[in-house]
Amino acid sequence: MANITLYNDQPASATFVPNIFIDEYMRQANGEYVKIYLYILRNLNQSAQNVSLSVIADHFDCTERDILRALKYWEKLRLFRLEFDEKQNLAGIHVLDAQNASAPSTPAAFQADNIPQKVSATPVQKESDSTNITDQFIQATDTGKRTYTMDEMRTFASRENVRELIFIAEQYLGRTLTQSDLNTVFFWYDELKLSTEVIEVIIENCVAKGKTSLHYMQKVAEDFAARNIRTVEEAKAAMNQGGSLYYAVVKAFGIRGRNLVPAEQDFLNQWSDRMGFSTEVIVEACSRTIRSTHEANFAYANSILKKWYENGVHTLDDIAKSDSIYQQSQKKHPQKNAAPKNNRFINFQQRDNDYEELQKQLLQKSLLNKKSQS
Repeated sequence: MANITLYNDQPASATFVPNIFIDEYMRQANGEYVKIYLYILRNLNQSAQNVSLSVIADHFDCTERDILRALKYWEKLRLFRLEFDEKQNLAGIHVLDAQNASAPSTPAAFQADNIPQKVSATPVQKESDSTNITDQFIQATDTGKRTYTMDEMRTFASRENVRELIFIAEQYLGRTLTQSDLNTVFFWYDELKLSTEVIEVIIENCVAKGKTSLHYMQKVAEDFAARNIRTVEEAKAAMNQGGSLYYAVVKAFGIRGRNLVPAEQDFLNQWSDRMGFSTEVIVEACSRTIRSTHEANFAYANSILKKWYENGVHTLDDIAKSDSIYQQSQKKHPQKNAAPKNNRFINFQQRDNDYEELQKQLLQKSLLNKKSQS
């Protein structure tokens, strides 16, 4: 990992924390972000002004992505200016003069001059010229999802953790969230009761997989709520397991040009969550399904996995042992040839005869006939 050069635009020769940072910025920022800011200030005055994301991450026992997220937060507030090389690796951090930066404020989406008018599905009757558009309901684009007034949305955004979530979401999506977007995010937070940290995990992982649609993220959020996934650890485990399993099954079944439908996704959840199978075992069941049916038959794969589950077969080694036992039993007790079906050519009772004795009898009868003719 390349080193990052720190540039100091502040005149201080010792570690210096501006009062405006303490008064205006620190009180609204995530505590972890404050730690990163102070750590960068501290390193500005070291003899060697080179540091890396990995060094900082190790120091705070977190991921490099967590560090970069904090740095971008301070860049957004004009306290840092980040430099990136041609490969988009972080190459430099300019610590700017906090006195010349703008203090944090309410997200732009909630400022009066930035409230876009949205055409409602049902026209809103204008009571008077003084009617404020912020008092009208925002129409949600997805059915069955609660809508929020601007006052309700401002109440959410006044909370530090929610305001920070909005900023993070905009960073990942690379755009300013619309009112419809915000309504969706607030629905996850308010109705589905997902914490801002869990929502952040959803957005981060979906974007990493190329799924930037909030409609797609909505399905993930609903799934988390239904499965009572509430902690960051549970969310990360579910996203990692679900992501790797999803693509592994799609590849094993040879599915191209479409996503799994909800019923197929339900099978995946059942196999991994209720039955507790690993991705490798599920892929093995899918491979056997293809060999037997020559198609992506989720019900057939489910029958295989259900049988393994009921017989206590949970690992690839268990499968190999089960196959070996079955093959040994086939050698000891081979299946008898199936009796031929009755038809117009074979429509009589089969008899067990001694064909050698019958042949002797026919030969004797033939000799007697010859003697009688002579």
